[in-house]
Amino acid sequence: MTTEESSPRIIVRLEGHEFYYPVSDILRLFTGEIPKEEDGRVVSGAGFLSSCIPSSEKALVLVSSVSDDWIETYVEKESGEKGVWLFMDKKDLALPLNREVKRQLYFVLSRFSGKEFPWGSLTGIRPTQVARELTSEQEMTHIYDVRPDKARLAFLTQKREDAVLDGSSPESLHVYIGIPFCPSRCSYCSFISQEAPRKRELLPSYVDAVLRELYQVLPKISSPIETLYIGGGTPTVLPEVLFEKFIDGVFSHPELTGLKEVCVEAGRPDTITEAKLAVLLKHGVKRICINPQTLCDATLTRVGRKHTAQDFIGAFQMAKKMGFSIINTDLIAGLPGESSEEFCDSLRRIIALSPENITVHSLSKKRRSSLRRDEIVSSEDPELQKIEEMLSFASETLIDAGYFPYYMYKQKDTLGGHENTGYCREGTECIYNVAMMSDQRSVLSFGAGGMSKRIFPGNRIERCPCIKEPSQYIRDVELMAEKKIRFFSEP
Repeated sequence: MTTEESSPRIIVRLEGHEFYYPVSDILRLFTGEIPKEEDGRVVSGAGFLSSCIPSSEKALVLVSSVSDDWIETYVEKESGEKGVWLFMDKKDLALPLNREVKRQLYFVLSRFSGKEFPWGSLTGIRPTQVARELTSEQEMTHIYDVRPDKARLAFLTQKREDAVLDGSSPESLHVYIGIPFCPSRCSYCSFISQEAPRKRELLPSYVDAVLRELYQVLPKISSPIETLYIGGGTPTVLPEVLFEKFIDGVFSHPELTGLKEVCVEAGRPDTITEAKLAVLLKHGVKRICINPQTLCDATLTRVGRKHTAQDFIGAFQMAKKMGFSIINTDLIAGLPGESSEEFCDSLRRIIALSPENITVHSLSKKRRSSLRRDEIVSSEDPELQKIEEMLSFASETLIDAGYFPYYMYKQKDTLGGHENTGYCREGTECIYNVAMMSDQRSVLSFGAGGMSKRIFPGNRIERCPCIKEPSQYIRDVELMAEKKIRFFSEP
């Protein structure tokens, strides 16, 4: 018998339905493991719940059942009796069936294990979508077991999101251009970004490929383009001459001039130069991101960043002096080895600089990142309380300082099941962020790893992925361009 087979497992037997994905989401939340789907079952290692399963038992078995009359979920005992149990008469069903299955499984696992999560059974990435369906914060708490402070944050954010969407045409298109290269790879990073020093020979070819794709696709797009977001990676990792060629090429398209908003990520302070900022200003770009993630130098070194807190401050002040009117800065709560005091100090220092936007992320463990799961706190680790302190402090302090939450999203494997929230000064919301994260507007994405999506009447969404690997994207860019033209032209 292998170690995996001898370790305790959690098995959810599905009866009368095939909601593998919703059930897997709840199991993953409680165990920290990626479940496997089998015929009529979802199986996961016990992970964070191992201590809840008696050593004499090999598995915790639950039943999730949907019949003509009932929806029920319960712990199955060896005697055949039902342990923790929740059921509902179908006549009283107020939620979509898949959500009720998730809600019941969350309730049963929570009561069995004694564990609760801030967003309850809401494992989806857009809590504000659920807020739009409800009438009050209390309703969100009652139905989904969402903690009151998180429900309040969801409703505050939803109102700001809707205000931004009200000023954006439903027929509008929002363009993203990705440069998937960075000066170094952060240990927590799960994106496709590659280290530019190791891929320097690819950079000119990659820029040429993106510009070819733009020239091929943009003239064939009929929808009005409202915003442009150039992200990554780190677009400013390109050498100055190549950066100017890229930016000049992008803005040579009449479709990408006169937009409501243009934002460029200059995320790493160590990639920012006066010459690169001057290129952006030449084309009227006034909104950029400079993202330190923390202002603790020891943490920056620990996670693989190649700059200091002072490098960030210097870059920020240079950009302000040159005339950039809106600057976003990112912070991450829960970086390895960082204390809540260090995070709070970083936030205070950021607020003192008075950026227009501040985005607070929760650390998320992804399979592509170099951090091992045991380097991120488990759901039982006392360090998890620090994340609570960091995020609570951030929300209260930012709102007191005149910032408002205006967009939000969640990721899988986020510490404690928390969220990422963008805060802004009045009138400085990033339209692209709301369009992208709300799933209310169509997005046309260029570059390796981009995801285009179309929003149809009735909020039907279709997606069109692009090749992730940059060298393959360079080879097949014409095929990707043709694919997107078809995607946005078909009814």
